[in-house]
Amino acid sequence: MTRIISITLNVGLTGLVHLLCCWLPLLVVLFNGASIAWLAEYRIPLIALQLGALAWSFYDLYLRHSHEAALFEKKVFWVAVGLTVVLNLIPHRYFQAEEGRLAQAQMERIRSTRVAQFELKTPLTSVEKLNNTLQSVEGVVPSQIKLNDEVVSVRYYLGKTSDEAILATLRKQGYQVSMID
Repeated sequence: MTRIISITLNVGLTGLVHLLCCWLPLLVVLFNGASIAWLAEYRIPLIALQLGALAWSFYDLYLRHSHEAALFEKKVFWVAVGLTVVLNLIPHRYFQAEEGRLAQAQMERIRSTRVAQFELKTPLTSVEKLNNTLQSVEGVVPSQIKLNDEVVSVRYYLGKTSDEAILATLRKQGYQVSMID
C-alpha cells in the first residue's frame, strides 16, 4: 500500500505541478490564442514548487531506504526532470499575444531611454533643420523630437548618447540653447 501511495505521490504531484507551470500555459496559447502575461508573476513560485516536488521525488526514489523504487518510477522521474528543464528554458514571451509583446517592447524602450529638454535662446528659423540636426546624433529617437514654444524635448537611448552630447551638437550647428533640468 505504501508503494502505491509513493508512486501516486511521485507521479501525481510532479505531474500536477508540471500541468500548472508548463503544460497549461502552452495549451492555452496553442488552442485559445490567449495571452499568458498574467502567468509571469506566478512563474517563480511555480518553478520553486516544481523543484520542491522533484527534490522530494528524488529523495523518495533514491535516498529513502524503506522501499525499492521500480524502474518505471525512475523513468517517469527523469522524464519529468527533462520536461522541467526544457519547458522552463523556453521564455514565456514566445507565448504572449502580440499586444503583450508590443507593450513589453514599449516598456523596454521607455526604460532604456531618457528625455532631455533644451531652451532655445534665439528664435528658430527652420524646424526641419533642427530636426535634421537632432536626428544626426546617434541614439536620438527620431519620432520623439518635440518643439513647444522655445523648448525642445528629445528622447534618446541611454548609453548611445547623452544630453551633453546633444547640447554640444546643437551649439556646434549654431543654435543658442541651454539645458533645462
